[in-house]
Amino acid sequence: QNPFLQSHPGCFPSFPRHLVSAPMFAVAVAALAFSPVALRTAVVSRSAAPMMSEGPIARREIFSKVLGSAALLTAAAASAEVDYAGVGYLGGSSTIDVNNANIRVYIKLPGMYPNAAGKLVTNAPYKNAGEMYTKCKFSASETAAVKKYESRFIFLEPKPEYIIDNINNGLYR
Repeated sequence: QNPFLQSHPGCFPSFPRHLVSAPMFAVAVAALAFSPVALRTAVVSRSAAPMMSEGPIARREIFSKVLGSAALLTAAAASAEVDYAGVGYLGGSSTIDVNNANIRVYIKLPGMYPNAAGKLVTNAPYKNAGEMYTKCKFSASETAAVKKYESRFIFLEPKPEYIIDNINNGLYR
């Protein structure tokens, strides 16, 4: 017989006793720790409270230590990048970040939308204007339109959160 089952005769009344092995024993002990029977039989006394050398720890002291450590952990998260620094170049100013801007930005530039703009956003990212012309293979009229606005283009590092929406940002009006 298993010593655990002998000391806890009512724990597994319908479970065959010969199937209890060492792993089953470990699972049973873990389950017993959280069972209501184990909770009812446990007697909590004031002397069982956490003790330090000078006496019991006050709830306020524990609470303040928990809050202090939480404040320390959240202070590190404050240095995270909250917003893209080049967000102004995504269509809100006269300068356009070609690598991250949406196709709709080019609607404001006559001659660019839809053909040249489509090629720009489809072939992005670019390191510079020369690479842009090489990758896009613009027609003569498209090249003329792009050259007209080339001084307004910048080539910032591509950000995945903007690249994914550069062709279709979900705005349909």
